[in-house]
Amino acid sequence: MLEFGALLRVYRALRQLSQEEMAELLGVSQPVYSRMEAGKKSISLRVLQRVADRSGYRIETLVLAHLLLDENLEAIENGARDGAADALLAIAAEYRRRCPPGIKDSAALGVLIGATPHLKVTTDESA
Repeated sequence: MLEFGALLRVYRALRQLSQEEMAELLGVSQPVYSRMEAGKKSISLRVLQRVADRSGYRIETLVLAHLLLDENLEAIENGARDGAADALLAIAAEYRRRCPPGIKDSAALGVLIGATPHLKVTTDESA
């Protein structure tokens, strides 16, 4: 079981869904979904596959977006560096360019936006 709660939050915000709508999408109750998003309930790969199936994203895209969440990138930057870590940070830098500066989890959002070209992220000032 992996902790994908932060990714669910980012996905839900990108799609402008309520927790109830997201719970319905996943086939779980809203309280269960709330615990998943808060990281208090692990998410199985089967549930992540359900997100992929119902959202149109490939599961690989969701896993990459998860790896590129700010909290995960910070852990990579502060951990032991190797070729894989450096490559992941370079990928993150590329995806961050797809979002306006200052957006939280911009690399993960860049992955999701790149997988759905009709989506665009705007800041509050430009909305």
